[in-house]
Amino acid sequence: MKVGDLIEYIPRMNALDHKSLIGTVVDFPVPSHAKEFQKVKVFTTDGVQIWIMQFCKIVSEVPASS
Repeated sequence: MKVGDLIEYIPRMNALDHKSLIGTVVDFPVPSHAKEFQKVKVFTTDGVQIWIMQFCKIVSEVPASS
């Protein structure tokens, strides 16, 4: 996963809202604690959000620049 990739956020099964969300990766915030989940900052139709990376999957990758 890298900046520019289109990703989908798939919430946990026990979440009340089961809809998946799609957005574009804009940044990878630095964790403030060693045991904190790795997160990704994403631009969506609702604005910029921070998602937990382990609940995301890549929909479309940006080609590597040479």
